[in-house]
Amino acid sequence: MSDQYNIELDVFEGPMDLLLYFIKRDEINIYDIPIARITREYLEYLDLMQTLNLKVAGEFIAMASTLMQIKARMLLPRFSENDDETIEDPRSELVQRLVEYQQFKELGEELRQLEEDSIGYFPRKPDISLINTSVDAEEILQKVTLFDILAAFKNVLDRIPTGPTEHNVNRFEVTIHEQTEFIYTYFIKKSKVRFSEVVKNINKRVVLIVTFLALLEMIRTKQVRVYQEGIFDDFTIEKVEP
Repeated sequence: MSDQYNIELDVFEGPMDLLLYFIKRDEINIYDIPIARITREYLEYLDLMQTLNLKVAGEFIAMASTLMQIKARMLLPRFSENDDETIEDPRSELVQRLVEYQQFKELGEELRQLEEDSIGYFPRKPDISLINTSVDAEEILQKVTLFDILAAFKNVLDRIPTGPTEHNVNRFEVTIHEQTEFIYTYFIKKSKVRFSEVVKNINKRVVLIVTFLALLEMIRTKQVRVYQEGIFDDFTIEKVEP
């Protein structure tokens, strides 16, 4: 396809969030990170985001460089002239940064919750006429992150055969608008649908990619909301009523 689509979400998380996502998903001991595996998965997700033409900040590239540097240091033999001297683990600085970042993230969540709890308190009676009742108070992303959505997309994408390495290229016309209309067909008789149900009959990678970009655009423009019933489960797409 010659066209490129730039999709930006308002809640795009950083590289530390992605590393913590891997650690939480695989139940990894944060003080004993399997650096080779984490580096491989991090680069795969980075490549996936670039394939989808998502805006990738420089901090993601910098973290990739840091991980590869740590991986290289882990491969080098480590020894000390003094047997009593403790050899520094190349991962220690990254672990410290992750622990501190997680602490700040948890503190930020507590502050966010305090702010949310205090929203309902008013020092004086509000003017009801100034309240926009058409605004949906529910968040578009409910208990689901961009990384969860990417993980679900990656699982589906991996199941589609890539085909031979040499082949004739045939131009296949498909647009985000068409795939948006395709997703809306699932809301004719019901207000919500599983992501796996939407993509189950798609067997072309280009159609799957454009369908996923259409979904991201629908999330960004608040046409739909997505949520998970359990951690790392398939996510549900729910139509937002106007």
